[in-house]
Amino acid sequence: MVFSINDESTWRVTPENPVREVNGMDWERCAALHNLILRLGWAAGGKPESEMPRETWWQTHITDPALEAEWSARLSPTLKQFLQAAFEEAPDQSFFYYVRGLSCPENLFETCHEDEGTMCLYPLADPNMGSNPDGLNFDQEMSRAIFHVDISDYSITNNGRTVWDPLEVVFTAWLGMIDSGKIVATSSPVRGPGEADPWELLPYSQMDLQAAVGYFDNLILKIESLVENPSLQLKDNPEDQAKLVALAAAKFDAPRSPNEIGLISKDVLDRAGLNQGFVRDFLTSVRRPKANIKYIGPGLCLPTESDFSPLPLQNVDIPQLFPIPVLPIPLFVTDTKSTSPIFERYPLQDLSNLPYGLWTTYVNRDGDHVFEDGCRLFLPFNIGASGFARRTDDMLIGENLKSAKARPSGRRNELYQTGYNHFIPLHEPQLADVLGQWQAIVQAGLWEVDEEGVVGGIEKFKEADTEDGSYMYQLHMKW
Repeated sequence: MVFSINDESTWRVTPENPVREVNGMDWERCAALHNLILRLGWAAGGKPESEMPRETWWQTHITDPALEAEWSARLSPTLKQFLQAAFEEAPDQSFFYYVRGLSCPENLFETCHEDEGTMCLYPLADPNMGSNPDGLNFDQEMSRAIFHVDISDYSITNNGRTVWDPLEVVFTAWLGMIDSGKIVATSSPVRGPGEADPWELLPYSQMDLQAAVGYFDNLILKIESLVENPSLQLKDNPEDQAKLVALAAAKFDAPRSPNEIGLISKDVLDRAGLNQGFVRDFLTSVRRPKANIKYIGPGLCLPTESDFSPLPLQNVDIPQLFPIPVLPIPLFVTDTKSTSPIFERYPLQDLSNLPYGLWTTYVNRDGDHVFEDGCRLFLPFNIGASGFARRTDDMLIGENLKSAKARPSGRRNELYQTGYNHFIPLHEPQLADVLGQWQAIVQAGLWEVDEEGVVGGIEKFKEADTEDGSYMYQLHMKW
């Protein structure tokens, strides 16, 4: 597929339509994506697209020959072409949820650190997100971009190792958030007018929920199919892998009765205080596994109603850090409990006697950067010291992000996490990402299955820090 300015389906960066090799910035593609995001925001107001302002940044700010000469000299030729094609946002419209819009000329280099090679091209929409707020930075010498919440993030992104991305990759990630419904444009934001209008970030979207439910169901059905068909030999065997996919698909398409849906009853969830939210929707929507299936991952048990009666943190006296807190929920955890705290951050850092495993994360449902479907795997041992386990951005687990040299260090809770997010503020991986990886591992025959589900015990996760096994345990998040 070849990029065409007349074919919107070719604008985003995909495996079929990758980054183009051009001299400098791919200004035409970037301008098309910039203007597309503006158009999606404008549509939320209900006004015809024909009424959307179409004055470019250059037309707005470069208004006389002296300015033309000055800014033609200060900007790279392809960045100038981008600014001559990229529209300014309407006065009452933020460009995107996280960034207000293109900087005006006097602010482009306001936070530059050394020279005018790097600029803040799109400042934060909400300056309260950072102590010294920054935004999307652009290196016009390399024609690459990266997101900073705070000016201090520069010490990480300029450590000599962090590779910035073409601007079209950043725009594609932002459009992915819009496509998934994580970020929506609306004329009536639920939380009222704000810095990012018309954009609003949802704690989780229906697409997020459906993805998590779908991956869970596929994982369970593949486990059940392997139990029923023990002759299948999956490892390095595409033919048997295809048979497993077909068996699971047939089960997936078969009619289900109401008693085959849901892991935990609504009555139990009500008593646990889970009256709304992602965890409730997930647990009441997934397929109920057969009674013999206990383990969804190595050493990780499926939740039972007794696990929620009560929840481990339900009756604990915890300082209220957020106005609308959503406490961590143990989704898939071990039979054994910790003798020391598993959480590292206030206000949970002193709590022990909790099961290891996959928990949802502590969030403020009314916050400005909420991933209610975020999760974290808590292990009873360190991994990463061998230098093979990697985080989603390819950084080594436990390394000092600011250092010019990567030195791994063992950590208990960083598997599946991000070192530095290039596109938006840091967040935990979404549950769908983890479940999607687990079902792919089972399908590839890299986790073995018996009558109770996945075998091997939680020690199996130590494979993440081995030369041969690390690839199985590294997530590749979209944003």
